[in-house]
Amino acid sequence: MPAQRSRTSGWRRCLQQLVDHKGSLQIALAPNGPTGHDFVWRAKLISTSDNDIFVEMPTAAGEPLPLEEGVQLLGIIAIGQNRWMFRTNCLGSASYRAYGKDGVGLKLQMPSTVERCQRRRDYRISTDTLALPAISAWPLLDPRSVVLPERMCQSRMEKYISGDSTPDAMQEEDCMPDVGPSFSATVVNIGGGGIGLQIPTGQANGIGRHRLHWLKFPLPGNDGPELCVTSKLMHWHLEAGGTTYMGMMFDFSFNPSHKRFVIQQITRAVAIQQREQFRAA
Repeated sequence: MPAQRSRTSGWRRCLQQLVDHKGSLQIALAPNGPTGHDFVWRAKLISTSDNDIFVEMPTAAGEPLPLEEGVQLLGIIAIGQNRWMFRTNCLGSASYRAYGKDGVGLKLQMPSTVERCQRRRDYRISTDTLALPAISAWPLLDPRSVVLPERMCQSRMEKYISGDSTPDAMQEEDCMPDVGPSFSATVVNIGGGGIGLQIPTGQANGIGRHRLHWLKFPLPGNDGPELCVTSKLMHWHLEAGGTTYMGMMFDFSFNPSHKRFVIQQITRAVAIQQREQFRAA
């Protein structure tokens, strides 16, 4: 058996292993072009059949995403250092009972073939490339100081959406919470109530010293202001190759009203991406 074929022939078995171990499938909206802001969502697998893959509804800060029937998606099967990607489309939603609860899930078309990503860090196959968004992060020294910056973030975003071009009374760099030195990261997944970050080699010194962090990242389909949010470090580990993975949970303890705003902006960005995809089709 040729080497390339041997690397892809076991993908159905790996997919079933994820189902059996209550694992997750990663999904992303199929890009219309190079944006650099492609979000990858984690969705727990419920079941598979010959025709479809059934997953829990992807969420943003705990709220379901409005994925429409017929939208084109990329599916990602990741086990250890192996990653397979495939094109699929949303077949619609359906109710389920699994893991001791009732819910509404998403049915995806089962692919006939998949492609193995050639390099561990790539999200690229012959037909599509995902460009994951870069993020700026800071350890948060005083969580009470986030309230004004988060309100300013909301004000800038609302002005951008409304087309208001009047200058802000306060510059963005002058309205920061009490933070430590910044570090760069990449958003590798989002879902549930949080976000997964990958830190480049050499930039993860002292990662575990602070639980709370201040994050700023761009939204898909939006070339306007970045979204700002407080997040709590839940777990982290060193990856093969020297990068560090940080599992973060959004934290709205000090500004509860910011949660609704964050959900609205993420779901709005997803809706824009879908609208552009349908328009291009």
